[in-house]
Amino acid sequence: MIISSEKHYCFLLSLLLLSLLIFDSCNRPETSFNEKYRPQVHFSTSKNWMDGPSGMVYLNGAYHLFYRYNSEGVDRNPKHWGHAVSADLIHWDNLPVALSPEIHGTIGYGSVVTDVKNTSGFGSTNNNTPLVAIYTYTDYDSKQNDGSNVQQLQGLAYSVDNGITWITYSDNLIIPNPGINDFHDPKVFWYEPAEHWIMVIASEGRVRFYTSLDLKEWDYASSFGFDLDSEDNVWERPDLFELPVTNGSGTKWILTVNVGLSSHKEWLTGFFVGDFNGKTFSSLQTSPYGIDYGKDNYGGSTFNNLPDGRRVLIGWMNNWEYADITPASPWRGSFTIPRNLHLEQMPDYYMLASQPVNEKNLLHGKHTAIRDLEIVQDIYSIGIEDITPHIHFPLLPSEITIRFKTGNQFQVGFAEKFGIKLSNKRGEYILAGYDTFHQKFYIDRTHSTSLVLPEKFVGIHIQQYQIDESGILEMQIILDAASIELFALDGKVVITDAFYPSVDFDKIAIYAENGRIQVEEVSITQLKSIWKY
Repeated sequence: MIISSEKHYCFLLSLLLLSLLIFDSCNRPETSFNEKYRPQVHFSTSKNWMDGPSGMVYLNGAYHLFYRYNSEGVDRNPKHWGHAVSADLIHWDNLPVALSPEIHGTIGYGSVVTDVKNTSGFGSTNNNTPLVAIYTYTDYDSKQNDGSNVQQLQGLAYSVDNGITWITYSDNLIIPNPGINDFHDPKVFWYEPAEHWIMVIASEGRVRFYTSLDLKEWDYASSFGFDLDSEDNVWERPDLFELPVTNGSGTKWILTVNVGLSSHKEWLTGFFVGDFNGKTFSSLQTSPYGIDYGKDNYGGSTFNNLPDGRRVLIGWMNNWEYADITPASPWRGSFTIPRNLHLEQMPDYYMLASQPVNEKNLLHGKHTAIRDLEIVQDIYSIGIEDITPHIHFPLLPSEITIRFKTGNQFQVGFAEKFGIKLSNKRGEYILAGYDTFHQKFYIDRTHSTSLVLPEKFVGIHIQQYQIDESGILEMQIILDAASIELFALDGKVVITDAFYPSVDFDKIAIYAENGRIQVEEVSITQLKSIWKY
């Protein structure tokens, strides 16, 4: 029987969804997904340790999310690739483990591509597009030239059933280790102008580029970062993609790197803006700028093969400084809300901005709005307005949008600081706002918990940025059971932090310090749980 291309596509999609339903019904987790601190609008595994996203790809109507996973417990010992799938980037189904340790070592970070042209030869005669995963093996028993006991090798596996099952390539070690300890995290994509594959890989603290015609044999092309006079420690989890300049003309190439204890003294997902010719990347920057200045967004990566031209990033909402002792059980680790990336040209540089994907609106529930507020702190007023009585649904999770009137920010009496305060009956609270005097956005979680957490967890996390004189400053906030994501100025300002109050935050107020602030509108929208649809 001959099946038209349209019917063939629908058949494949139906087969995928049927397979997922079978897996889901046979492997439903023994959890209610409503435990204390359990994310309700962010992806997390049903149980056990999970860290950075790895190998995110779209195929036949499904978004595939792979991630490093410890199938044995909540300890920091990931050896596998976990797997989840979604039809809308928001609601996720946990699937069985995709990749497991083999003779070459445990499974590290990597990427997945759709081999549409079947350059690898892994596709069958049924015209099904193979998914190809390229990832790092880590062999902790191998001796290196520098005396260390870790060897990192790049392996390959493929799937011809829409990612349900995976076959390890028989000649699996596709790039030999060049005799170094630091050689990991390959990100692969198709470069159409030269009709070959590109791999960018972390190596000796910076990145190298390789090319291939078939995903199996790779040639060294170039490197980037070794000649930069940068204090940054180690680059890892690189990514490379092209974006149009939204407020200008043409396109630029973006190289993202995740920097371990950067010159900012933080774990940072950073980016370079430059040019790429199929083999060599160049940039005028001498160090990466940050995508997110919170404490809890690291290891970010983007989807391959999105059908609408978007570039969507997801990050690990945790931090290596305390990730293994956060008070979450039976799971540990979650991901940020998926974020659309766009590039804006500033007077002297480019800014990679990010905003929540529109699909989050699928979670919208009840809504309330309060307009025309004025909050004053002086000798007569305390400078705080409790708006909790206006909200007739649980505060967590929710989306909050606040429009502050800032056209008179340089006038006498304008608030030195302003923003929102989340609190609970035990006096724990977290602040998110703007410091007019020091020209910076901030999240202050110094008093967010009475639990015993590491000293590096507490503190104030800032992004320096002077707001303009347009008259309105809009802040968008995504609140979940144990996290806050702040977006401002069309995504040019982003701060992500986790929090662990002893009891839920159930009160919200708007505050001003040393002056007055006017609010045009504050809008609070209930977000329905992704686990209860």
